[in-house]
Amino acid sequence: MYDTQKDSIIRYLEKEKGEKISFKSTHNQLFFLLKGEIKYNFEYKINKIFNAGTFLLLPRESNCVMEVEEESQLVIVTMHHEINFCAHFPLIMLSERNLSQEKTTNDSLLHLLETNEMIDDWLKSVVKSISTGFKCAYFQELKQKEMLYYLRAFYSKEDLYVFFSPILNNDTAFADLIHQNYESIKNINELAEITRYSLSGFKRKFGKVFGMPPAVWIKRKKAKKIFHEINCTVKPFKEIAIEYNFSSPAHFDKFCKKMYNMSPGTLRESTKNRMLNTP
Repeated sequence: MYDTQKDSIIRYLEKEKGEKISFKSTHNQLFFLLKGEIKYNFEYKINKIFNAGTFLLLPRESNCVMEVEEESQLVIVTMHHEINFCAHFPLIMLSERNLSQEKTTNDSLLHLLETNEMIDDWLKSVVKSISTGFKCAYFQELKQKEMLYYLRAFYSKEDLYVFFSPILNNDTAFADLIHQNYESIKNINELAEITRYSLSGFKRKFGKVFGMPPAVWIKRKKAKKIFHEINCTVKPFKEIAIEYNFSSPAHFDKFCKKMYNMSPGTLRESTKNRMLNTP
């Protein structure tokens, strides 16, 4: 079975200086930068630098805009299924371990790891196979598993814990169900029904998995997406307000002032000035 480049598990991209790339991830994705330098905007993080020889994780349901600062080569690995480093070490074990360092990240922070010799060799083999036109999905699944084995074997559990912390939780199936449905529900009751919990049971379960009440989590997710729309697109504010179901421009303005301490116009202008003044 052969995939198109767009739908492949593993993709190889070459980008020229000045190009902009927008990603809206429906799955967790790993980005490996083989060559060049890229500036990225992810949720609340503006103009962050992604250097050659490093890789980052873009969590599912995320928006990210990348601008190529130098001619670049990227390998993107899309994780369509639950992440397991090996048969005896699923991702969930990182969150269950009593690691020496506490979790110091949040959903708005992307941590970069440096590649090592094994990952560099793996990247070379992947690029060579794709460049020769060999894009068999089964082969790419094997290469993805190979990469996860290398992460497990050659990176400390502490480093992996920090790197994967934006997607770590103690119930992957429950978290997946929430991510798949939270944007389409009208209220918390509907989300509880989808998960087949009573409302009180759902709130307890949600708090254990996400560390906060569902209403707070949904509001924060909405705020991050709107922040991205304001700062990384040229959409009129009225269009954004309608897209995110605000009853009026005044309601949208009030939401922005509460979440970002400024109006949408001031936020867009201040971010634009900050980007212009960043070397």
